[in-house]
Amino acid sequence: MKTVLVTRPQPGATKTADRLLGHGFLPLVLPLTKIVPLPVTTPRGKFDAVAVTSANAFRQAPDQVLQPFLALPCFVVGEATAAAARARGFETVTTGDRDGASLAQTIGEELCAGARILYVTGRVRTPDFEHALRTWGMQFEPVMAYDTVLVSYTTEFLLEFFSKGEIDYCLLYSRWGAEEFLRLRGQGKIAHHFDNTSIFCLSPRVANALTGVDQALIHVANSPIEDALFDLLQQAEDASRSSQ
Repeated sequence: MKTVLVTRPQPGATKTADRLLGHGFLPLVLPLTKIVPLPVTTPRGKFDAVAVTSANAFRQAPDQVLQPFLALPCFVVGEATAAAARARGFETVTTGDRDGASLAQTIGEELCAGARILYVTGRVRTPDFEHALRTWGMQFEPVMAYDTVLVSYTTEFLLEFFSKGEIDYCLLYSRWGAEEFLRLRGQGKIAHHFDNTSIFCLSPRVANALTGVDQALIHVANSPIEDALFDLLQQAEDASRSSQ
């Protein structure tokens, strides 16, 4: 059974691990970052819609922040985030096709220029969505409901964790996670476990953080969703079996 290192934060890491088991892989769960809530005050003023690009925003935002806006249309990226929106009480939920930029396009096509968007997000985020909203003439107010922080492990823990042998595959979901993986991979006492690890990245932005890594080992999903990562993983496994 091939090993797959899962580096994403919880609770997503456990869900990915369960999915990997169902596909015949052995998941090794080692979150390199974690999500923590931030103190939030309820934003003032009138908004025309709510936008969220990560389900973490719905997991961390307090009820008193979301409650006044549940009647507004809610625009999200991905089905998991849409499910989280409905679970928090939003009834009108629209899902963007792929990423933040495509979500901004969806908002631009459905709302009038000058519409005011409540953007519930994290402190660490890419600028693509906000830049695209500006391009569409939208006003927005970011409300930071959570932060992404590093998870540190002792050398003793890591030696025990990787004692079972080499890592066949690794899944990377964020640029920060990729940067931490690079540091992990460079630690002398465990570096040999990654000699032949194939790395699957959710986006080109994630892959670009892997400086100094053999490009032949890096694979980039054609869409920033986990299904695309699993497609890459299965393709690699099929190619491995056919070469044996």
